[in-house]
Amino acid sequence: MKNGWRIILGIVLVAILLGSICFGVGILTGSDMHRIVQNLDSQYQLTAYIDAYTEYAHQLFDYAKSLIGL
Repeated sequence: MKNGWRIILGIVLVAILLGSICFGVGILTGSDMHRIVQNLDSQYQLTAYIDAYTEYAHQLFDYAKSLIGL
């Protein structure tokens, strides 16, 4: 089982390395960062996750303030 996890970890690291290289080459060749973010957002709804996380963090902060009495 240990050998299997080592193989999976190797595959994941290679995928991350390959993605980083492709991203770096894209930036070096003059890609537009706004377009990249827009495409990722349209596919994975990143702003919805960020907004939900921000709202959750605000609720936790307000709850912590109410516990402390601020």
